[in-house]
Amino acid sequence: MNKKLQFNRYVPIALKKALDKLDYSRKDNLYTIIDLIYRKEIYFKNELQKVYGYTEISKQQFKELLPTSDNLNDDINFLVDSGFIRRNDYYTMGVKPKGYKISSEFMGKSLPVKITNDNINKRIAKQIIRNKRLKVKRLEFVKSEYFKNFKIDVEGANKAILDMAHSEINELCNRLKFPLSSDQIHAIINCDESSVANRFELLIRAGKEIKNILHRYMVSSMRITAIGDGFLFFKRNKTNGRLDSNLTSLPSYLRPYIQSDEPLFNPDIKNSQPFFLYTLLKFQKSINQEELELYKKMVLSGQLYDALVLDFNKKYQKIWIRDQMKNMVFKIFYSKTSSYLKYKNFFASWFPTIMEFINNTNANSNKILAVKMQTLESHAVLDVIMPELEKLGIIPYTIHDSFMCKQSQVDTIVSVITQKMEELFGVCPTLKVEEVNTQVQEDEEVWEMTDDYFDYEDEDEDLQIEPIQIKIPQMSMAEKQKILDALLRPNLDDEYGF
Repeated sequence: MNKKLQFNRYVPIALKKALDKLDYSRKDNLYTIIDLIYRKEIYFKNELQKVYGYTEISKQQFKELLPTSDNLNDDINFLVDSGFIRRNDYYTMGVKPKGYKISSEFMGKSLPVKITNDNINKRIAKQIIRNKRLKVKRLEFVKSEYFKNFKIDVEGANKAILDMAHSEINELCNRLKFPLSSDQIHAIINCDESSVANRFELLIRAGKEIKNILHRYMVSSMRITAIGDGFLFFKRNKTNGRLDSNLTSLPSYLRPYIQSDEPLFNPDIKNSQPFFLYTLLKFQKSINQEELELYKKMVLSGQLYDALVLDFNKKYQKIWIRDQMKNMVFKIFYSKTSSYLKYKNFFASWFPTIMEFINNTNANSNKILAVKMQTLESHAVLDVIMPELEKLGIIPYTIHDSFMCKQSQVDTIVSVITQKMEELFGVCPTLKVEEVNTQVQEDEEVWEMTDDYFDYEDEDEDLQIEPIQIKIPQMSMAEKQKILDALLRPNLDDEYGF
């Protein structure tokens, strides 16, 4: 007799305790709905998933597992009316579905709940099989390897997630001068009854921040759970051609827990998105050639962010670091033309015609430049480099602009990347190779294209100058070159030196 499949769905401990006290005939439906609200987020990696917000889920996605409309509506309404989940009822038919999130008072550690409903279990099994059968253009050889071998140290990764949340809450408490012991912090994460007063106090003092920390904890936990349960996905994005997988959505600090029989290394492209912008700019007649040559030098040397942050800090008496400048550059590339005007004026002081090209490209939709750059990247990585590696019997995992591979494969992969990039674009970007266990990944890939992200405005700008009216004097090419030289050939006597 065949043993019936039973799958786990994951429910926050506090929410499970609350549901246990209630008599409801379709509790498996409730567990499935709650699980889906966070499971939906394992597919993507973007800035919005760092904050506690609504997850958009279409009715069709719910009905893949719960196809009976009347029951589904009643189940969702029960969870909403009971205060267990919240729903954003704003939607646009066929464009923007309703959004859902777990009520903040129930956020915390989740536990597995075994689904006993045979129909739900059968539908979950069909989802898993469908993911395995999904054809991926030119990457079938990689997909087979991925589904066969992609595994993670679940225990180690979950400890890292817990440690991260603990550290973030401890830092928040220290900043608020509200000291809590390690046990008290863990009680908050576990949503223990003993934590109610402390959670309430943190919500009063820093509601958004504590919610964001717990939200990140739950999303990351679900990502690890999905991998551990074999709930894998591997597909190409229809818009930009990028490969989306459990790996590409995994926070970089969890990558060291990926299991392999050999140390893992990560060759990746430095200044990746600026590099692919350069491959577009070199064919634009409107770009000043002297300006383009300087941009090329800065990008190919991997020093774009470093040079800009030096000048930015000097101009505005800031103490920004490289990552902050990288964030600024991505906002310049990917935001609405009316957003981040202060940052764009600074960038224009270096690259006026390039800034004009960016604005013109994004004039009708600020997704356009992002799509162009990411399409170039995905074509180079997935359609050109990966098939060449297949011929050599090498199958690395890709994370958009980088390749996760075994130590013995590094030199070959770097050689192929260099050769193919030069064939495609006439130049090769700077490549950086680091061991996965020790690296701090730059994570340029987190800046995904989502409608919500592109609605971000200038809330975190801190330049004390007025937008639009500001006219930063244009620097001479000699002054710009001086800053780049300070990075490439440091001189301690130079005002821009180290």
